[in-house]
Amino acid sequence: MQGMTDNRILRKRFIHRFITAFALICLISTHAYGGSKMMEYLYDLKEAVTLEPQSYKIDASDPLSLFTVPIDNAVGTNDIRNAISIISFPKGKIDIEHYFKRAIDDVQGGGTYLPVITQDLIGFGQMRAFYLFNFKRKIHEEYRIVGSLDDSIENIAIADAERRRFIFEIESHRHGSQDPWDFTKSLQLIDLYTRKVNLVKKVSKGKGSIWTKSQDRLLLWYFKKKEMQVFDMNLEPTQHPLADAVTMNKDKVDFSRFVLHPQLPFAVLYGGTRMPDTLINWEKGRNIIPQPILEDGDHYVFSPDGKWVIFKDDSTNKSKTYLMPVSEKYPNYLGSPILLLNDYFNAKNFSWTTNPTSFVGSNGRTLYRWELTKEAQKSVMGNEADKYPTFHDYIVAKDLEKLTKEKKQGLGEITAPQR
Repeated sequence: MQGMTDNRILRKRFIHRFITAFALICLISTHAYGGSKMMEYLYDLKEAVTLEPQSYKIDASDPLSLFTVPIDNAVGTNDIRNAISIISFPKGKIDIEHYFKRAIDDVQGGGTYLPVITQDLIGFGQMRAFYLFNFKRKIHEEYRIVGSLDDSIENIAIADAERRRFIFEIESHRHGSQDPWDFTKSLQLIDLYTRKVNLVKKVSKGKGSIWTKSQDRLLLWYFKKKEMQVFDMNLEPTQHPLADAVTMNKDKVDFSRFVLHPQLPFAVLYGGTRMPDTLINWEKGRNIIPQPILEDGDHYVFSPDGKWVIFKDDSTNKSKTYLMPVSEKYPNYLGSPILLLNDYFNAKNFSWTTNPTSFVGSNGRTLYRWELTKEAQKSVMGNEADKYPTFHDYIVAKDLEKLTKEKKQGLGEITAPQR
C-alpha cells in the first residue's frame, strides 16, 4: 500500500510539473511572438486548394525508401529484390526495372541518400559502408568509410563529384561506454578518387547542431548557442549571406532545421520551440525582415528545378502533405500552399522526378504521384491552358491575382510615392 501511495504522489508531482512547464512554454511563446499580432502567418492552410494524385498499388508491406536517379520520369529504391530498382511512369503508368541485383549481400533497408552525383552515378550510405552505382558502366563500388563498430555514417554531402570527394558526418560512440549518448560527431572530407578511402580533413561537430549543404557551401548551425559556421568544400572556414542574416536577426528567429533554395537568395528556417516556420532572405531591395510563414511545418524539400517546395504540416492531429510554388514574382518567394494529401510521407519515403517534374511518395502499398506539368494538369487549367507556357506559370499567375485582390503580403496596396 505504501508503494502505491508513493506512486500516486510521484504521478501527481509529475502532472503538476508538466502543467507548470507547459504553461511556462505557452507564456514564453506568446511573448516571443509578440502576442496575437505576431501570430499572423503569411499563409493560411485552411484556404489551400487540392491537387489530386495518380495512385498505384504496389507489392510492398512497408513504405518504400525513394531517391533521385539520373533517369527521366523515374525515382529509385533499394527496398525491392535486393537491387537498385528504377520506378518509372511511362504515359502515366508504372514500370519497375531492377539493376545491380544481388551485387551487394544485402542492400535493402533504407540508407543515407545523395542527390544524383553525375549523369550516370548515384550513391548512398548504410551504417559504415558507402556504395556507388554507375548505370552507364553497369558497375558498383563499395567502401567501408569507418572501421570501428562504434562508428556510423549519419549524413553525407557531395563535395566534388568529378574528384569523387564527399563529406561524411560520422558519429563515434565511446568504446565500452554503456551510455547511448556518450558519443562525439565529426565532419570528414573523404577522397575516393583512387578507389581507396582517403581522409583529407576532419572537423569537430559539436552537440546541439545541424548542417546542410548549399551549392559550394556547408552551413553548420548550433541552435542552442545560436551560432552558424560556414565551410567551403575543403572544410575551410568561409562566409555565406545566410549566416550574416541569421546573426543580424538572432532575436527574430528560432530553428533547429533549415533549407536553402538552390538558386534564389532565401531559406526556410523551422523546427524551433519559440517561433514558427520562418522565411529569411538576403536579396538587396527586398524586405529582409524574417517572415513567419506557417505554424509547424516539416520536411521542406525543393524540387530539382527550384520551382516547387514540398512540406509536411504538423499543426493539427493529422499531418498532411502540401506543395508551394516558388517564384521571384512573389514578395516572399513562396506562393499559397496546395494540399496534396491528407496524410504524410516520412523523410526518406518521397522524392522528385525530372523530365517531367513530379513528386512521388510512398506510404505502404500505395505509391502517389503528382505530375506538375501543363499536359498532366489540363483539367485544372481548363480553357486557360493555352494562355500559359507551363503549369507553374499558371499557378503563380492565378495565385498572384488572388493575393493582389485580397491585398495580402503588400500586394494590391497603394504605395505613397517616394520623395
